[in-house]
Amino acid sequence: MQIFSITSGKGGVGKTSLICNIAARLGQLGKQVLLIDADLGLANVDILMGVTPRATLEQLFSGQKTLEDILLPGPPGVTILPSGSGVKELTHLSDAQIMTLMTALDELDRPFDVLLIDTGAGIGKNVLDFNAAAQDVLVVTNPEPTAITDAYAIIKVLARDNGVRRFQLIVNSVQSPRQGIEVYRTITTVADKHMADIPGLNVEYLGHVLRDENVSRAVLERKLLVVGHPESAASLCIHDLVDRLLEGSADAMPTGNMQFFWKRLLQQPSA
Repeated sequence: MQIFSITSGKGGVGKTSLICNIAARLGQLGKQVLLIDADLGLANVDILMGVTPRATLEQLFSGQKTLEDILLPGPPGVTILPSGSGVKELTHLSDAQIMTLMTALDELDRPFDVLLIDTGAGIGKNVLDFNAAAQDVLVVTNPEPTAITDAYAIIKVLARDNGVRRFQLIVNSVQSPRQGIEVYRTITTVADKHMADIPGLNVEYLGHVLRDENVSRAVLERKLLVVGHPESAASLCIHDLVDRLLEGSADAMPTGNMQFFWKRLLQQPSA
């Protein structure tokens, strides 16, 4: 199983929309995907997927619902684990809650090829823990100076404090492919200057998504871009991103299964 987390230094860069469309595209290619909405307390994967949760993680932790009660079918090949929105208690999971979720997921009789984790923005406890436990961390930014600065900040914190060494950068809402490359060059130049002492640090460029009015149109329609507007410029960029993700995962040996991911999560210093 390949395990990807997706994060951003700041909100509003299109992270959740992007991960939902990546999940749907993987499903279109025949992959079985579990998408966990780990933006705990401010969840909105279900909204972008156009589905309505029957229950959320809050009810799993309280013992009111089982995991099977919570899981939702998304686009073909995609299963969604919704969180909860506006629930302050979910913003800082305890070890006991992580164990509850880990046990429930391990008991699922469903084979998944890919686990996608949509983390929150910023450098909160849950964000750092989930990203540090994943095999690959996808960092989303856009060309705005504040977004670039905050993307560098999340890379720096995860590298220095949580031992993450490999990042893949996605630059969203660019006017041209060249603009995406320029953002990547800016971040890596600063990283080379200020994080040269971190052995093995590698920030790769996964790619860009072109600015496209169909993105906001799809959100308003509560349809995924790759489903409702499959030939749009941004949708084709997402196709390319997924192809590169799959190529990269084919070259790399998986470092474990879902249980391995949860064990790593529990081992995080902030957990």
